[in-house]
Amino acid sequence: CVTQAARSVSRAFNEGGHNRQVLRLPLSEAIYKDKEEGFVADRAIGWQGGPEETYRYLSPIVESLLRKIRLEDALGDGGLSVKVSEQILLDFDGSALQTSEHPAGALFDVQALLQPNADSYYLKTMRTIEEQFSNTPGKPRRLFLVVNPAWRDASSFGLFESGKARSVLDKYETTYACDQFVVRGLKVILLKCWPDGWDVFVEDESDVTMPARLVGSFEARPTYDEIDARVVEHLMNIRA
Repeated sequence: CVTQAARSVSRAFNEGGHNRQVLRLPLSEAIYKDKEEGFVADRAIGWQGGPEETYRYLSPIVESLLRKIRLEDALGDGGLSVKVSEQILLDFDGSALQTSEHPAGALFDVQALLQPNADSYYLKTMRTIEEQFSNTPGKPRRLFLVVNPAWRDASSFGLFESGKARSVLDKYETTYACDQFVVRGLKVILLKCWPDGWDVFVEDESDVTMPARLVGSFEARPTYDEIDARVVEHLMNIRA
């Protein structure tokens, strides 16, 4: 998951020029793998815990991700690795800002905002990071990631903030997403890897060691009804 996400992020920046990106990383398996629900039961997929709990699992995953990102214009690092630091923003929200400092210079630094929610505080935080880090006027663009935001789109911010939110969020490209949920009793994985679209996979309920089966592909993120239709079609095929 981390390697796959890092590859998508790197390609989107290097090849597509997307320096403001959204990522959605799965946490269910990280949280539940050592418990009796280790295979990721229905409740594990549907509920990952509160923001303070999910932060504890997300933080090391994002740190690992930042270490794996490869920016093609970066000079030789002399065998040195990036240095990752973290600043807690609002602990009760489980939000934080991670920064990777590249040995080739500040031009290749990356910042990642973890678990922002729909409070206007985070819109202001994102605008500040854009102005001072990722999109500073007169300076080369740098990579800024928004990881596991609590919103899906601008409508999540409510009637009075949706316009402000859209002015910010429309600039961001979802370059990697791996959502896990249960549809008709089956574990479904919705995967997005830049530059490809959204793929729907279903795990074999009789043999979890088998690779998940691709049951549908979409240009844009599919609705629940579209996913459900593909799952129904899959069930009909395997029972025929």
